[in-house]
Amino acid sequence: MSKSEDAFAILRRDILDAVLAPGEPLVIAGLRQRYGFGWTPLREALPRLEAEKLVVFQQHRGYRVAPVSAKSLRDLQAARLAVESALLKASIENGDGEWEGRIVAAHHLLGRTPAPAPGMAEDATRLWEQRHDAFHDALLAAGESEWLTRFQRQIADQLHRHHRFMVHGPNTRGILRADERPTLQAVLQRTLGIEHHTALMEATLARDAAKALALLEEHIGFSLAVYETLWPA
Repeated sequence: MSKSEDAFAILRRDILDAVLAPGEPLVIAGLRQRYGFGWTPLREALPRLEAEKLVVFQQHRGYRVAPVSAKSLRDLQAARLAVESALLKASIENGDGEWEGRIVAAHHLLGRTPAPAPGMAEDATRLWEQRHDAFHDALLAAGESEWLTRFQRQIADQLHRHHRFMVHGPNTRGILRADERPTLQAVLQRTLGIEHHTALMEATLARDAAKALALLEEHIGFSLAVYETLWPA
């Protein structure tokens, strides 16, 4: 892999994981010092990240990590619902025994993994994210649409960045020290816990498309409830 590809991959990872926070300036001199890359790899990486809507460029201000907001989250939710509903419906129609087995196995691993919470170790958070993504990928795996699958992954990356910032951002840490702590923990548990994933799995395996799609819509809406708890305004 070239240095330009390395720079792109590492910056992309840190933006998605909110290590580089939304709105943070991306000054090449600072990035060189932080990551050890030269000018050319970084200059080539930033426009590629802008094309993926992970970075924004403003005249006289340069590059910054793309912001997150309740408005963008709602837009992403609407896009996710449209794309994943189509893929889930097709998967229920087309899925075979191997597809069912993959869903059950992914659900089993997800159920054995503690859900993320503010202050959780990075390795534990990443493991849950990987198993959560694997479960949802398994649900949609029989959708048989290359383009919809590609769109679904792009949307998932953007939502990953929003969720990372929601759970680990400074607002969350502040709330955990305040009276709202029980409320936030309850919302996180409803959003990230295994119970709703189990109901979604059972409806899918029963080939009950109407119920599965309704549960998917409810599941996608949970993340907005987290956002509204953290940023009521």
